[in-house]
Amino acid sequence: MKKLTILTILLLITSCASTPPDAFVATADLQQKRQIETRRYDGINEIELISASANVLQDMGFNLENSETKLGVITASKERDATHAGEIATAVVVAVFTGVLIPTSRDQTIRVSLVARPVIDSKGNSMIDNHFVRVTFQRLVRRSDNSVKVETLSDPQLYQGFFEQLSKSVFLEAQKI
Repeated sequence: MKKLTILTILLLITSCASTPPDAFVATADLQQKRQIETRRYDGINEIELISASANVLQDMGFNLENSETKLGVITASKERDATHAGEIATAVVVAVFTGVLIPTSRDQTIRVSLVARPVIDSKGNSMIDNHFVRVTFQRLVRRSDNSVKVETLSDPQLYQGFFEQLSKSVFLEAQKI
């Protein structure tokens, strides 16, 4: 009974907590991240844009997991080795001098999510054959102690390279090549 009373009090206290008013405000960092992850493509319909995007992801070695052209969504992933000589050397040195085993990275899954959405004009209508594409890359690293580290990849060169390939693919798709 005592535990139930304490649990009820804790529940009441935490339910009174509020979300800070600026929790959903687009900060400069968030806006910069969105700019890196998003590009606009004109003169191509959504189905062709999704097809071009899928081709680029497959060319990059990703396996398509889900593709829903009606929603403009693609998810894909690829498995890679995550071992790093420097990390292993550091773990060995620490183990020799301290006797403490440091976990090291084993393998990783790189995941990508892509969303294509229509550009909206000033009247709130979808513009024909004008779309925004937003792509995000994440990395899930499995370590030797069975822990997992998940991070969103934020290297601007990764995104720039993807969008350069997508622009070429969109051109080829538009030309029916």
